[in-house]
Amino acid sequence: MPPEAYDEALEIVSGLQALDGPNVNPVCRTLLYTHGRRTERSLVLLHGFTNCPRQFDDLGRQFFDRGWNVLIPRYPRHGYSDRLNTAIAELRAEHLMAVADRSALAASGLGEKVVVAGLSLGGILAGYLAETHAGIERAVLIAPMFGLRPIPGPALTALGIAAQTLPNFYMWWNRSAKENIKPPHGYPRFATHAYAALFETGRFVMTTGRTAAPKTRDIVVITNAAEPRLDNRFTYQLVEQWRRHGASVETFEFPSSEGLPHDLIDPVSNPPAVIERSYPVITKAILRSTA
Repeated sequence: MPPEAYDEALEIVSGLQALDGPNVNPVCRTLLYTHGRRTERSLVLLHGFTNCPRQFDDLGRQFFDRGWNVLIPRYPRHGYSDRLNTAIAELRAEHLMAVADRSALAASGLGEKVVVAGLSLGGILAGYLAETHAGIERAVLIAPMFGLRPIPGPALTALGIAAQTLPNFYMWWNRSAKENIKPPHGYPRFATHAYAALFETGRFVMTTGRTAAPKTRDIVVITNAAEPRLDNRFTYQLVEQWRRHGASVETFEFPSSEGLPHDLIDPVSNPPAVIERSYPVITKAILRSTA
C-alpha cells in the first residue's frame, strides 16, 4: 500500500462526514478516531437499523486506545435530530452498500490490516463486506438481521418485495413507549420502505453466500438465543453456506437463559450488566485477528 493511502482514506472519510448536515444529531455524525498515521490495524464498526454511530462509540474508543484507527460511519437517512423524521423512508439497499464499500476502502488506508464488525443491519453489512472485499482480514457479524420469527424464507422475500412496492407507513418499535423509547439518538419507529431496504441487503448476502465463497476467509458470527423477533435460523444457514465454500467461520451464541436484548451494544439504552456481558465477547472476536 503506497504512503499516500492514509491521506486518501482521510479524503474518503471527509466525504462521508460532509454528508452530516445540520439536521444530524451531533452524537450521530460519522466518527473517525485516528492516531494521525496508518496503523497496523483499523476497525470499521457498523451500527444497527434506526440507530447511529453513537451506538458503537464506547466500543470504538476502546479499540482506539489499543492503538487502532477506528471508523464508525453513519448510514444515509439515519441519525437525524428529529427522531420522527420521514426521511428514513427514502433509504435504499444501494445506499447501505455504498456506505459499507466506502468505509472498507477508507479502512484499507487507515490500517495495514482491516477488521469490520456490525450489529443487526450492521451485521448484514459486515457479511456483505466479507463476501465482496478481499482486503478485509476478519469480519464479525453480531446478531445479523437476516430473518424474522415466525416468517419462513419465501414469505419473507415476498413480504420484503411487497414492502418496497406498497405505500410506505411507519411502525413503532414499542407501541407502548412510542417516542419515549430509548436510546434518544435512535428512531422510535421505522418506515416499511426502509425495512424493505434492510431485507433486500440481507437477501443479497444470502444469495451470494449460496453461490460463492466469501472473499474474507476469517469470519465470526455472534447470535443471541433470546432474540424477541429475529430468527437465527437464517443466520445459521448462511454460516453453513460459507463453511461449505471453505471459509473459516467461528460461532458464539448467548444462551436464552441470559435474556439479553437484540441490541447488545448501545451503552445508553442498556443497563451496565448487558454491556459487561457482551463487550468482552465482542472484543475477543475482534481481537482474535491479532493472535
